Amino acid sequence: MSRAARVLTRLVLLVLTLVILGLTVFGGLAIWFRAAWPLPFLLLLGTAALAGTVMLWRMAPPLNAAWPALGLLAVTFGAFFLWWGSVVPRADRIWAAPLARLPSTSIDGDRFTIHNVRNFRWRAAANPVPGSSGEEIAEERWETRTYDLSKVSGVDLFFSYWTGPLIAHLLVSITFDDAAPLTFSIEIRREEGEAYSPLAGLFKQYELAIIAADERDIVQLRTNIWREDVRLYRLTVSREKARALLLAYAAELGALAATPRWYDTLGANCSTVAFRLARQLWPDLKPDWRILVAGRAPDYAYEIGALGTDVPLEELKSRAAISQIARALPEGADFSAGVRRKK
Repeated sequence: MSRAARVLTRLVLLVLTLVILGLTVFGGLAIWFRAAWPLPFLLLLGTAALAGTVMLWRMAPPLNAAWPALGLLAVTFGAFFLWWGSVVPRADRIWAAPLARLPSTSIDGDRFTIHNVRNFRWRAAANPVPGSSGEEIAEERWETRTYDLSKVSGVDLFFSYWTGPLIAHLLVSITFDDAAPLTFSIEIRREEGEAYSPLAGLFKQYELAIIAADERDIVQLRTNIWREDVRLYRLTVSREKARALLLAYAAELGALAATPRWYDTLGANCSTVAFRLARQLWPDLKPDWRILVAGRAPDYAYEIGALGTDVPLEELKSRAAISQIARALPEGADFSAGVRRKK
């Protein structure tokens, strides 16, 4: 075998080894998070991957001697992907109370009705920690609300920063001339006792949920109970586009009710799903890395003119801060009007 052929063979083996390593790491994490008895299957996967890799290097060159190793690896990873494909999202788990019901909608002319709007009243059960959950007590309220679609007035975005300037949760509020805003939150549908892990969110750990809620519930929870840094921005959109966005969320709710889906930390989260819905109305929107890093999404929105350009970005960010305002509101005050008073 010529020197060039040997170099090429070694390069092919290196690429195959890296692929095997990547598949093994992915498979191991998937098994760890989703298998009922992960340790035996982790041992099998690791042993097969190691044996296959050793066989590849011992049998080659020439590469045609590597077929037994490739066969072993194909069977191993083929079995894994068959199992992985069988792990499907469900709608019948024992859900945490704030996610026990998902909203549904009906439309009759301009009459828009939405069921299971969450309007909980929260109070701290212990010293709150930014971004925490389980440190609060809720008085549960689920409501049916009716809106006049001709009274849709705009769209507001809340960004709730819970661990540094890059990580934020996005909430989309549809505003009306004659009614309180309706807020949508795309998040994991937690089971009772379940906690969020960004790593687990890559491996079919959580179903996707879209919550429809009153701002006094879902925003005040973050400003007053979890003590997060919440920013409020008004989108520069027409009333027609705001109405179309509300209808896009309604359609998404119907699709999710018909077919449960997985939450994904990168591909199906609070900002990427919202961006996908926005692109239905604004197809010229370009994907941007700041959509994945939701804490920087306001920079992207400002850059494309969605937040207006009358005020410099840093000043706009400062004006957008509402947490201190929310905490200073008296008991029983109109929360939505109060946090917008200076906007």
